[in-house]
Amino acid sequence: MKVPRLLFLLFLWLACPQVSWGQASPFVHHTEIGLLMGRENGNNRANFSFQTFNGVHFNSHHEMGFVIGLDHYNPLTLVPFGMGWRGILTPQNSFSFYTAIDIGYNSTMLEKKAVHDWNVHEWYEGGLMYHPAVGFRVKNKNSTQWTFSIGYKRQIANYYMGSPINDPWGDSPDPGNPNDWSYLQRDKIIFNNVVYKIGLLF
Repeated sequence: MKVPRLLFLLFLWLACPQVSWGQASPFVHHTEIGLLMGRENGNNRANFSFQTFNGVHFNSHHEMGFVIGLDHYNPLTLVPFGMGWRGILTPQNSFSFYTAIDIGYNSTMLEKKAVHDWNVHEWYEGGLMYHPAVGFRVKNKNSTQWTFSIGYKRQIANYYMGSPINDPWGDSPDPGNPNDWSYLQRDKIIFNNVVYKIGLLF
């Protein structure tokens, strides 16, 4: 994995000469677990969330990188991934407030397509993810930091159910082609969450 990282750093150095590399390490890794709090069918819900942020320090106040996570709803599990930014107010202090914005896509790679009686197909597809947050960091003696944050997370997914037109010589049915289906139902699912997270940054 060293070569891709070196290429990535070379790209940042060429594209952003103002980047500061004077810190002990240009890389930042941030792992978080938390709760997704929302409402579903008129009832409160609490769902598990996991996320990791891997990026670089642009300078002492800004970090950019990639995010990937796991959000478990009932009965759907989403794998969000995308780009993330972190802004730190007073990085030199042992206690500092920070803000975060993650934007990306929710994959449904862990969800299997089901085929029921009467050739009824049922599956999920992903959608957009948007997640701003605010919080604070507390430095440890071993150069790591505990983080605590609260944010808003909006996630979109799509549920499909339909019966394809059987054609043994044709390709797999295309959800975007009505000629492949005798009927096809699509429901858009939107999760609006208040997110509470605790994490470790190193």
